[in-house]
Amino acid sequence: MLSGLFVIGLIVALSIVIYRRGYSGYRAAPTGLAKLHRGEAVFVEAVAEVLFPGGAGLVLSGIDAQLPRYIDRHLDALPRAQRIQIHLLFAAVEHLTLVLPGDEPGGRRRFSSLTAASRIALLGRLADHPNGSFRLLFVALRSVFILGYLGHPANLHGLGLAPFEIEPAVSDAELLFPRVGGLVSSIAFEIEDRTDPTRSDPLEPDGRRHRAYARAGRNS
Repeated sequence: MLSGLFVIGLIVALSIVIYRRGYSGYRAAPTGLAKLHRGEAVFVEAVAEVLFPGGAGLVLSGIDAQLPRYIDRHLDALPRAQRIQIHLLFAAVEHLTLVLPGDEPGGRRRFSSLTAASRIALLGRLADHPNGSFRLLFVALRSVFILGYLGHPANLHGLGLAPFEIEPAVSDAELLFPRVGGLVSSIAFEIEDRTDPTRSDPLEPDGRRHRAYARAGRNS
């Protein structure tokens, strides 16, 4: 009887500890996330802030690039097995302080609860750790984040990698045939809209970029 009560009490105590460590105390997640829970969204922002600080040469900082939304869309497109791997990766780094504490009072708190300076130091120790498994954690984490950060339209524009704005040629086919599945009445071009498809200006390195990317760069 007593041993049974002890086991139940131990299970309850462990459940409370796990809940407090893994779920409580996080602020609400951004609206519209499908795969990241609120703790993971906070963790992503905490990593983004120190991996990609403002003033590092690109238009946006890691926070401004809204990486929780990018990573959520990325997870939603992945097979279930790969999604689970990334969830486990985030949990491993978030609670890494249990075995590799931060260099400040309360350094065994969750990664996302540490100060920015302590998070930077902890990621540096992880990247240079003598154990290859710890270094692999950092490489895997960075690879998930860097694609979303560099792939943001504003940063692509800042790097000069945004797609060019290319005016399509209007040939005889566009004058005679509608888009697939459309009615003849949907043809939007007249004979005066026809252009010579053999004539086109070469693309210049500083040429006009696609309007969506140019707008992202200006707004940022």
